[in-house]
Amino acid sequence: MSDDEQYVEIWGDRVSMRDLVVALAVCAAATVLAVVAGRALGQSEFFWGLGGSVAGFAAAVALVRPKRDVRIVADDEPVPERHPDA
Repeated sequence: MSDDEQYVEIWGDRVSMRDLVVALAVCAAATVLAVVAGRALGQSEFFWGLGGSVAGFAAAVALVRPKRDVRIVADDEPVPERHPDA
């Protein structure tokens, strides 16, 4: 599989479908678990769900590493030209 085949464009950015599915699953699972815990404790499910979504986001950030190759160049160095499709 080539590099172009393993990424899909979403909102103008190229993402790995595997990483996207993992991040969504982690966030959804954490949110559902938090809502169930809030319901079991007899407290506000809304705030527990918000907390679960934040915890899920933090877990997804820890699990999925960025794939970008960022290079910092000095102002006097020429910037390599990019292909229009890149």
